[in-house]
Amino acid sequence: YELEEKDWDAIALVSEWLKHFRHATTDMSTTKRPMLSSVHGVFRGLQEHLKEAIKALPEDTAPEIKRGLTDAHRKLSDYYSKFDASPYYL
Repeated sequence: YELEEKDWDAIALVSEWLKHFRHATTDMSTTKRPMLSSVHGVFRGLQEHLKEAIKALPEDTAPEIKRGLTDAHRKLSDYYSKFDASPYYL
């Protein structure tokens, strides 16, 4: 199987999104003590980034790519809402 131009475009899109997750992971891993308040901000930032990425998708983007972004945003929303229910977050 040889990758076509559209495949390389999809790879470029996904790799750009993954950079944000890598940055978030690195930020959360560099502290000696995890802080729930900073995790909340990181999750919110990732949600906003995904929301903007979904809006900016070209019309001809593969459905699998769109679904992956939407699913990732939904999963972050699930976790984000758990913060509000946590007795440890003030």
